[in-house]
Amino acid sequence: MNGEKRIVGWDELAEHSNRTSLWVVIEGQVFDVTTYLAEHPGGDDILIKYGGLDGTQKFLEVNHSNYARSLRNARLVGTLTSDPQPNDYLKAVKSKKQKNNFNPNRQITWEELGQHNKKEDLWIVIEGKVYDVTDFQDDHPGGPAILLGKAGDDATAAFHDANHSQSAYKQLEKLQVGVITGVKPNLSGSGSSTNLIFVILLILAIGAGIFVITK
Repeated sequence: MNGEKRIVGWDELAEHSNRTSLWVVIEGQVFDVTTYLAEHPGGDDILIKYGGLDGTQKFLEVNHSNYARSLRNARLVGTLTSDPQPNDYLKAVKSKKQKNNFNPNRQITWEELGQHNKKEDLWIVIEGKVYDVTDFQDDHPGGPAILLGKAGDDATAAFHDANHSQSAYKQLEKLQVGVITGVKPNLSGSGSSTNLIFVILLILAIGAGIFVITK
């Protein structure tokens, strides 16, 4: 617990927001969880998500055991500064994460993609590549609604329809988080089956009605 009296500033915390050097804040204390990524029972994604950020609420929601708390305490770096968080801090950390965590070969399933379908967490697919456009919504020339309409889905056709310039492609390169893998689920399949069953039942019902009337 040698780090108890060490004060960690916002700038320093932001530098440790990726998997090669990952610090998280819990209850005002800063912990280095870099070497714990592979061992974390909940997977490394959740730790990476809170790299350089405050994960107190999520940590308390899970109701960790005393043993888990002891593992956490062994990784104490220091105490987070009492200075207010800079206005652009979240955006700065997000930018660092995208730069440092980017792996062009990272395989992202359609299921994982579908989990990033909200305004505050928005991923899309274009030509087989996955992009995190969360912070790009307000800067999008076509407005945020278009991106939100394709959140967690394939936006390739819509992207091509807009006839984007080469500069748009370069902008996308900065936002890529991986590549899509697997076959996209046919979400309309169940609906089509339901419609077919409905039509069959309707025909049978009409036939039965005709039989009764003409009997």
